Amino acid sequence: MSLKSIRNQINALRRKFAFPLAVIRLRRISEEYCHDWHTALTDNKPLPQAHPFILKIAKEVMPLNTFMKLQHYLDAHRQNKTTPEPLKIAETLFPNHAKGILLTGLFAGELTPKPKPAPPFGIIPRNRPQRTRAIDPHTRAIARHLRATYGAPAQAQATPS
Repeated sequence: MSLKSIRNQINALRRKFAFPLAVIRLRRISEEYCHDWHTALTDNKPLPQAHPFILKIAKEVMPLNTFMKLQHYLDAHRQNKTTPEPLKIAETLFPNHAKGILLTGLFAGELTPKPKPAPPFGIIPRNRPQRTRAIDPHTRAIARHLRATYGAPAQAQATPS
């Protein structure tokens, strides 16, 4: 396999999974925003602004032409003093996929934690062994006793015929 064919396969996978990855990124951003909104609402603090949230979506997810609908959705919740829902934000941004299974499926399950960023090139993190606590001598004696009695299989004795 040449490098060009590997690159073509990678690009094909990126195109294939572009929308699901965008939805997962949108879910993370919108859940964080809705959480901030809810805490500000319960603490009687000013609600977060929509414009930085929309700019973050455009930068990290994808540029869309439905941001004005999202602005109206957030303004309605601001007037009613209610918390927006992350799934409704996604349905507002992706109206063609609102009735489909993909949006609801990606918003239904638990998200795994964000992966840790890779260390810079050339720096190899050391895997140090975990420190252990001091072992009680009594438990050590019990472990030795169990190993002696149950560890080795018993020898089968031949019976004379």
